[in-house]
Amino acid sequence: MPLDNESTALDIDLIARALAGAPPPFTLRYFPTLDSTNTYAMRLPPGEAREGLVIITDHQIAGRGRVGRVWEGFARQQLTFSVILTPSFAANWLMMASALAVSEAITDVTGLSPAIKWPNDVLIGGKKVCGILIETSGEIAVIGIGVNVNGSLARQPELAARATTLEDEAGQPFAREPLAAAILLALADHYEAMCSQGDAGREAVRMAWRERLVTLGAHVRIDQGQTQVTGFAEDVAEDGALIVRRDDGERVLITWGDVSIGD
Repeated sequence: MPLDNESTALDIDLIARALAGAPPPFTLRYFPTLDSTNTYAMRLPPGEAREGLVIITDHQIAGRGRVGRVWEGFARQQLTFSVILTPSFAANWLMMASALAVSEAITDVTGLSPAIKWPNDVLIGGKKVCGILIETSGEIAVIGIGVNVNGSLARQPELAARATTLEDEAGQPFAREPLAAAILLALADHYEAMCSQGDAGREAVRMAWRERLVTLGAHVRIDQGQTQVTGFAEDVAEDGALIVRRDDGERVLITWGDVSIGD
């Protein structure tokens, strides 16, 4: 859905109406400005951290990315929200489901064709358009999603070399409400399947996620703190771990790290 003015505040009622009847029932809690939606969600007392609660803001000023990185926020131009779930399975399945949901929703709403860089960065044209951070505490899992929707990175060449926006890729801005609803509905569908269909549902999500991985078949570098692993990404294991044949010929499983493709 194209948009004439990308600087308007989110219409939370519009998103809520689009989500009506979705399992799990979503409850939206909106803040015009917030330090970090994930931080807010993780600090909620047990009685408030309910499944389906969505913390959403128009401007995140202290966002956190994977591997300790900072997520840059642009007021009223991004989609930045966190979803609380209480899965009966490991969080790695939510990693796959959330990246898949974002990719599917972007295609449905904009017509663009995203890919996924292992484990859950969503790319368009090789540049990052969405980051996902999953954190757990006790029974809850918090899925933080940040999508660069509107605006342009053209005046920030260093950032533009590795990141992009949907507006830059499509040549037009988009209303954020339909995209937010599409992401949450796709995530709800995958989550429900993983919960109700057990191993079969989770394997279906893994295979759909795997098909979108741009990482497979590429030479990669994985930075794990002070350690680096380089080699060819051959496949993913049953739990989503990356299978890499190192340059010395040894086959290893990668469960975490920052992946660079083509290095």
